[in-house]
Amino acid sequence: MYFDSHFHLPSIVRRIPEYRLPDDLVGLEVAIDGGDLAERMRGVASRSVFFSVGAGPWVLDRDDFISIDDEMSRLERDAELYGADAVGEAGFDNHWKYGTKEDQLELFIRHTELAKRLDRVLIIHTRDSDEEILSTLPLLGDRVIFHCFSSDRDVMYRALDRGAYISFSGNVTYRQNEKIQDAARHCPIDRLLYETDAPYLTPNPKRREINRPEMTEHTLDFLAALRGEDRDMIKENATENFYRVLGYRESKVERNLTALR
Repeated sequence: MYFDSHFHLPSIVRRIPEYRLPDDLVGLEVAIDGGDLAERMRGVASRSVFFSVGAGPWVLDRDDFISIDDEMSRLERDAELYGADAVGEAGFDNHWKYGTKEDQLELFIRHTELAKRLDRVLIIHTRDSDEEILSTLPLLGDRVIFHCFSSDRDVMYRALDRGAYISFSGNVTYRQNEKIQDAARHCPIDRLLYETDAPYLTPNPKRREINRPEMTEHTLDFLAALRGEDRDMIKENATENFYRVLGYRESKVERNLTALR
């Protein structure tokens, strides 16, 4: 069984047209734009693959972006038509500086409200934006995943105090990322997740290849060595953590694409 708490299937297929998900994958296929759910779930029948609805801060710079209201209405329509297992990813990005800080904040707040309204876990994206995410911790609901965690141990502890789960991606395997490795070493096993963020952030030793969900095995190997723990124990705990934060063990998203007609 493969486990991957965060990946983007259409982005993988655009790079590897013949790619198909492993039959024994447990994981979360994560939204990029509002209104993209039909494309993402096409051909994915497995109920062990879960789906989110959401729009990350990059949509603010998309050529056809209209407004935050429009983006939210499109992803909310997906949730109404098909259901949603999670909301996001959503958050802050001071590396690429999408849109304005005010728009990033508004878009994030709208996602926190939707996650509470739907009673779904919120998937958080944060890059070079510790100040912003720490200031908004009081807005978060009870179920949150910090995806591709890239902050330090202190920020992790603040997130853990809010009940968050922490997901580590392939970048934890990179030699220069000692800060992330320190956080991964100290993350409680009952809050630990791991992911690919495929097709991005391919872990060592496959870094020159296009990332895909089965490559979480390399991240798992690294985490086991880093933490001095058995890899199968980590996988078992991460999988149970995943089910716990979702609140159920099979996707509730309706796969009937004719609902769009």
